[in-house]
Amino acid sequence: MAMQTDVKSGAAAANATTTIFAGPARIKGISISYSSGATVVLNDGTGGTARFSFTAPTAAGCIYMVFPGEGIRCDTNISAVVSSTTTAVVFYG
Repeated sequence: MAMQTDVKSGAAAANATTTIFAGPARIKGISISYSSGATVVLNDGTGGTARFSFTAPTAAGCIYMVFPGEGIRCDTNISAVVSSTTTAVVFYG
């Protein structure tokens, strides 16, 4: 039986690098509101290894993704790098 953890969220600001959670955690999902060609990268540690990246299509919009299983493991912290005119909410546990 898998251990259950609380799921929390952190907002990533446009045109910034944001530490979503300052410790080991698993990324459970993400909601992104984007403009044309926008990018979002989730790293394991600020400036660390990219664990997830998203490049928006040519039209503005929004997307919500849930990661399968236990999610994406980050051993150091969860850091989000978001381009301008884009925001993201990262769900983690």
